[in-house]
Amino acid sequence: MSFKLKDIAKEANVSISAVSLVLNDKPCRISEEKKALIKKIAEDNNYTPNINARSLITKETKTFGLIIPDIENIFFSRLTKAIENYCRQFGYTLIIVNSNDEYTQDLNLIDLLLSRGIDGLFITISNSAYNHQEDICSKLNKLTIPYVMIDRIFPDFDCNKVYFDNVKGAYLATKNLINHGHRRISCIINSINSQNSISRFEGYKKAMEEHGLSIESDFIIEGDYHIKSGYAAGDMIIKNNTTAVFVSNDMMALGLLKRLREENIRVPEDLSIVSYDNLLNDFLIDMQITSIDQKVSELGTVACDVMLNHIQNKELECKNICLDPELIIKNSIKDIVYKEQP
Repeated sequence: MSFKLKDIAKEANVSISAVSLVLNDKPCRISEEKKALIKKIAEDNNYTPNINARSLITKETKTFGLIIPDIENIFFSRLTKAIENYCRQFGYTLIIVNSNDEYTQDLNLIDLLLSRGIDGLFITISNSAYNHQEDICSKLNKLTIPYVMIDRIFPDFDCNKVYFDNVKGAYLATKNLINHGHRRISCIINSINSQNSISRFEGYKKAMEEHGLSIESDFIIEGDYHIKSGYAAGDMIIKNNTTAVFVSNDMMALGLLKRLREENIRVPEDLSIVSYDNLLNDFLIDMQITSIDQKVSELGTVACDVMLNHIQNKELECKNICLDPELIIKNSIKDIVYKEQP
């Protein structure tokens, strides 16, 4: 049977409210000797605070909710860990749920987390949410708790947002390939339902046009951010005679590498690659991929800082924070020299 506040109060010969004040380090007119006794009784009897009971008094559960599209994606699992670790330092528990990249689940999971009494919500919307922005924004606008959109955002929606400059990241990736002499550069993107990937395509296009390079129709290959689509894209890469490829996320890059290896196509000797996320290299053995680093830990901690500031200062204006990505150079790009045609 668990030891309760009333049991401590009885043994220390004080009121229950006095015990609560002491154990929560609140100001009270109790002697230091009595405070020490109360804390010793609690410690000796392995007293654990009842969070639900405490929340009735403080109106806080010390719990945040996090909605992500896919925990199996390395980017989102790293982001989740960064947020959870940071929140824990401030005494907050994180409830993590997956939307499976479906906007209907975004809506349902917001309600689910609210029913758990969360104090704030972190959300990375599903890709399908971009086709249903009005529904998602309507749901978010009705929230009475702070919330932060992370990574995937609605640009014209006024709320707390923390994300990376995807156009700049893709531009840096593509320009690096061009600087190594490549002219025929493919791009694997998720342009059907991913705003981030569309932005990355804009960065790719900007770099190609800036250097007067043509983008042939078969250079652009559709994927869905998953390994299988990167694997399937490998067949197109093999056929279109490009010398380099920009892959707009690491999971697709992993699938592409698998397909290339099956055909004994070497990186970078036969094909140069730049990826996006910079999360693969911890798992690769015989090579390292040049990639755009989104600094997942920074993304998580900045989002947490925004949330905690709103919890502590309830009338802060919304923050719109765009972080800079960084190109991390490894050994997946080969220098190439084109000979002028006679």
